[in-house]
Amino acid sequence: MTPRQPAVLDSLDNGPLAERARTAILEAILEKRFVERLPPEDVLAEMLHVSRTTIRSALQSLEEHGVVSRKRAVGTTINAHLRPSALALQRLVGFDALLREKGYPVRSEVQWERTAPPADICEIFGLEADRDYMLTSKRYFAGPRSAIAVRDVLPWDSLKSETFAEPLAASLFEFSAVYCETPIDHAIVEIIALIKDDVQGKALSVEVGRPFTRLNETHYSAAGRPVAFSVVDVDNEVITFEVFRRE
Repeated sequence: MTPRQPAVLDSLDNGPLAERARTAILEAILEKRFVERLPPEDVLAEMLHVSRTTIRSALQSLEEHGVVSRKRAVGTTINAHLRPSALALQRLVGFDALLREKGYPVRSEVQWERTAPPADICEIFGLEADRDYMLTSKRYFAGPRSAIAVRDVLPWDSLKSETFAEPLAASLFEFSAVYCETPIDHAIVEIIALIKDDVQGKALSVEVGRPFTRLNETHYSAAGRPVAFSVVDVDNEVITFEVFRRE
C-alpha cells in the first residue's frame, strides 16, 4: 500500500476547483511549507484529493503569474523573488496578507450598500448614475493607520442573490465566483499617482499634500465584458507594489 502523503496542504473550500487548488498551493508557498520546489503533480493531487488535470491547471496559472517556473525533467521550482508585494497587484493574495508581510498588526472594516455609484466612480468608469449597484467599502489598517481603502462596484442586476454571507470575501474575484451571474476572469489596472487633498484619498491616514497611489481596476469576464469596477487608494509610506515582468 502506498503511504498517505502528509497534510502539507489545507483542504479545499467550495470555489472553482482549479482556482482553489491554486490558492492552496500559493498559501503553502508563502507560508514556507514548500521551499525551492514543489512536489510532483501526482503528489500534489493526492494531497488535495483532486485530479492531476486540476493540479496542472493550477500550476499553469501560478506560472503565468510568475510564482513558479516549470521545466521538463526539472519539475516545478518556486521563483526566488516571490513576495506578496508582487502578488497583491494581481490579487493573488489579499491586502491583509501584504500588510502582515510588512510586519504590521492588521484589521479591516467592510461595509456594503445597494445604491447609485458615487459621482467620481461614475466619471472614472463611465457608469450610469441612475442604475443600482452594490457598493462595497473596505479599509485595511496597518496598526493605527488607514493604509488601503477599496471601493468595489458591481451592477445589482448582475448578482444571483440579494443576501450575502458575512463577512464578505475580501477578494472581489472570490465574491464574484459565488454571487455573480458572470464571475470575474481578469482585471485591467490603471495606476495613478495622486496628492492627498480634501476629496482625493480622504479615507487614508495620509497628510494633505502628501502623495498616494490609486488603482482604477476594471474587472472583466472571460468573454472580455466589464462586470465590476474598483478604486483602490494606497498609502505610499506603508505599501509599495512590485510588478512581475517576463520577456
